[in-house]
Amino acid sequence: MVLTENDSDDSTVQKKKGKSALSFMKKKDTVNSQKSLGYDGNDDVTAIDNDLRNSELVFDQHSKDPFEVMRILTYDDAPRAEAKDEIVIRVEASTVSSIDCSIRGGTYPWSFGQKPSFPIIPGSDCVGTITSCGPNAEKHGIEVGDRVAALVLHGGNAKYKTLNYKDCVKVPEDVDGGDAVATIRTYTSAFQALMQGVKGQGRYSRKPLNGKKILIVGACGTFERACVELSLLLGARKVFFSAVSSGGQSHNNYIRLLGAKPLGDDPEEWADVIQGTIDVAIDSICQDRYEHSYAALNDDGILVGTGMSEITKDGNDIFATVEKNWTQMTVALDNSCTYYNGIVDSWKHEKEKCMKDLVYLFNLLEKGKFKPKIATRIPMLKVASAQERLGENLESMERRGIIVVEPWKLAQEQL
Repeated sequence: MVLTENDSDDSTVQKKKGKSALSFMKKKDTVNSQKSLGYDGNDDVTAIDNDLRNSELVFDQHSKDPFEVMRILTYDDAPRAEAKDEIVIRVEASTVSSIDCSIRGGTYPWSFGQKPSFPIIPGSDCVGTITSCGPNAEKHGIEVGDRVAALVLHGGNAKYKTLNYKDCVKVPEDVDGGDAVATIRTYTSAFQALMQGVKGQGRYSRKPLNGKKILIVGACGTFERACVELSLLLGARKVFFSAVSSGGQSHNNYIRLLGAKPLGDDPEEWADVIQGTIDVAIDSICQDRYEHSYAALNDDGILVGTGMSEITKDGNDIFATVEKNWTQMTVALDNSCTYYNGIVDSWKHEKEKCMKDLVYLFNLLEKGKFKPKIATRIPMLKVASAQERLGENLESMERRGIIVVEPWKLAQEQL
């Protein structure tokens, strides 16, 4: 299922002359130039772009180096909704993520018929205000001026985005756009992983995890942080966190600040301590085919596999593929286990449930029950630099929080 359409058809929209590859997006050798292209670019954001024409960050070919292929296109005007189900939003916020990096690098595992044609616009989610509606959208209560959010997989890093109204969730007026867009992938994924053992509408009750003990095994990333925060918010009695770091450093203080109890990164260190006590175990590492996480479950507990980074750390060769398939088959055959493939897969197969989950989380966000950790807010010009940093050290960058793109902000180089 293609979640969005490719909005950058060069045959129908004329580009402004002179807006090809931007020289100031390329790497510089001097310290000062590197600072101006740096990840912490907030000091360079000095103005709001009052040009109402559309601009998009695009790349025309795959590359490991974002500076090599990324450029900003500016069009003669802003898009309008043309199809009956279309809406156009003025994008308030989108994100930079590992999904963007894998799409640009050519390694993203597209479903058949899903891969967009070049030029591709990064940005896997977006929040914005509707500027134009097709007739079907209007018939279903969607109006110009409404704020909406969508998971788009690509296309979010632009000033405007064309969407199908059926793929959108309304965003409360009082919710910050950056907080809303940070919720779409990260917190919805965490919520869905935690709710794997909760039946029906019970997932939307006030405390669906009331009194439960939660085990999280994974990196100190944004997903794991969201799992801890939502576990405690939704009533968990205790959250244990085994942080497995590629560098071997301790994250115990960070984990305690989140409100969880730190465990060692070696499951042999904590297996006896929590064995048979856990209600929900979320494991994204798969150090030992989930054996220790499984052993930690009580009689009614559930193991939720969310990744196999230990198996795939050296690449997806034939041996890794066989071990992944064997592990997933083992998980599928046990009623106490399940595998959660993430929000993109869930949105594809259970979109209605995903949208209900997002509405529930937006309501909590509006009430101030949680607040996503945002690392920085950057203009489109800084996206290449942010992608480069994610590619160099995903674990370290994710620990700092979610990178939000605000496409109507200008960097100093654009003034």
